[in-house]
Amino acid sequence: MTTLEELNGSPAADFVAALGGIFEHSPWVAERVACERPFGSIRELHRRMAAVVMAAGDAEQLSLIRAHPQLAGRAAVRGELTAESTREQRGAGLSACTPPQFAALMELNARYESRHGFPFILAVKGHTPDSVIAALRMRVALDPAQEKRVALDEICRIAWFRLQAQVEEPLGAHILSMAGELAELSEQPDGLTCTYLTPVHRATAQRLRDFMLAAGLDAHVDAVGNVVGVLRGAGEGPHLLTGSHYDTVIDAGRFDGRLGILLPIAVAARLQRQGCLLPFTLEIVAFAEEEGVRFGSTFLGSRALAGRFDAALLDRTDSAGVTMRAALEAAGHDPADVPKLRREPREMRGFVEVHIEQGPVLLTEKRPVGVVTAIAGCTRIGISVSGMAGHAGTVPMGLRRDAAAGAAEMVLAVEERCAGEPDLVGTVGRLEVPGGAVNVIPGRCELTLDVRSGNDLSRRAAIADLTARMHDVAAQRGLTVRLATLHDVDAVPCSSGLCQALASAAQRVTGEVPRRLPSGAGHDAMMMATVTPVAMLFVRCGNDGISHHPSETMSEADAHVAADVFENFLMHFEAQA
Repeated sequence: MTTLEELNGSPAADFVAALGGIFEHSPWVAERVACERPFGSIRELHRRMAAVVMAAGDAEQLSLIRAHPQLAGRAAVRGELTAESTREQRGAGLSACTPPQFAALMELNARYESRHGFPFILAVKGHTPDSVIAALRMRVALDPAQEKRVALDEICRIAWFRLQAQVEEPLGAHILSMAGELAELSEQPDGLTCTYLTPVHRATAQRLRDFMLAAGLDAHVDAVGNVVGVLRGAGEGPHLLTGSHYDTVIDAGRFDGRLGILLPIAVAARLQRQGCLLPFTLEIVAFAEEEGVRFGSTFLGSRALAGRFDAALLDRTDSAGVTMRAALEAAGHDPADVPKLRREPREMRGFVEVHIEQGPVLLTEKRPVGVVTAIAGCTRIGISVSGMAGHAGTVPMGLRRDAAAGAAEMVLAVEERCAGEPDLVGTVGRLEVPGGAVNVIPGRCELTLDVRSGNDLSRRAAIADLTARMHDVAAQRGLTVRLATLHDVDAVPCSSGLCQALASAAQRVTGEVPRRLPSGAGHDAMMMATVTPVAMLFVRCGNDGISHHPSETMSEADAHVAADVFENFLMHFEAQA
């Protein structure tokens, strides 16, 4: 294996020699991009090579396609394949076909070549003989011109897998590169939006599966749309799970959720390259849905694994009137299979989620990582304040029953009460004067209150105090106030054992005792905590900790440190579990 840095600095002849087999028997592709060095990432290198292929003339393209061997064909039987093709076909089980499978492949290959004039091309990583036969049956009838483009796309995908296997880039850079590649798949042209089971969401799932396959994992998409990658270990016992979500809010950042998928994939790939076999099996789960954007229900992916998926949600509709059931079926899933995804506690050693902090604490304290102590409980209350509308010029100040003035005093009370305790936060996120006008004293004001804390007793005490204070304010000002609880969920404490294991790993890597802090935001770990111990590793983000926004960012260096911490945690986990 070579590094991207070595390729960028090598003589052109050495560059071509190293990459001449990326496109089967076609070193001319590497020759034409050698002069474009340096490449900033493997992704950039692949794109330039693919662009050369797509810009080539018809004769060169056909020559490239015909340079590929038949799948399980005579060249494979005679042992005449390149080393790359041999590994790929063996990995898909094509070297161990049953007689009926081999006969089907021979018959379909002959029909395909007779129709199209070139061999059937398929990136077989992640395939089985049966799935290869199914793809061949489908594509044999395609229009030859269309099939030529499909063949070239498959060749470029094969090249991407080969580059991942042969070229190494710094771990932090690789994580950021994968995040950038996923961010290009979006429902909006000028930002990132990826909502549950849309075509973009399904394409993102397939890209994640490719990332997992390239890292040497067994990977599949399950019945709810989760992408699951399995790194087999030496032991037969319960699995350790990690992961996060890949859906996004509207106009999102590229690291929220997705860092917790891509970082473990990068670490798993490094462990595979090093020949390191963990004593347990690691599962990386890319949860299909956490944000609740499309169907108004959160944690759909992790709810399925925790056995808490509500079947009634299948009849819920999105803004276009599409039911969740119909969306699942359109994506090729059987809703009846979702309950089968439930994991039993005895099957799991725990769940560890890596996530950007989504806040400024680590940034302010100049720390790359932190260990989460608890995921905050949250109470949300809708508040309606009613007074008496009146003319702005004719009602004396002392006789007013101004709903907005009362609401303003309530907002300040929230700030005062919640600033007095660490780990307690209170937010008035919506403040409105319905039908308000510049010359009318507000007769009604609507606001929302969101109080969070990792300590449920602290949160409940704050809610009780604020409720009493709001009634006092209303009484003093001649107002009425109505409060309605919209949401109330308890805090989820992280496992002390897993937290200590993460903290020890962080200290071994960084040389300092890591910051411990609560998470004010909700995460898939909350749902997984109902069936297994959980822990979270926070990673510093920039831009004042902004998240759920295109300005969300993190550094390559921090991604690398977090990956080292996670790998160190895995390497020491069995001894501390």
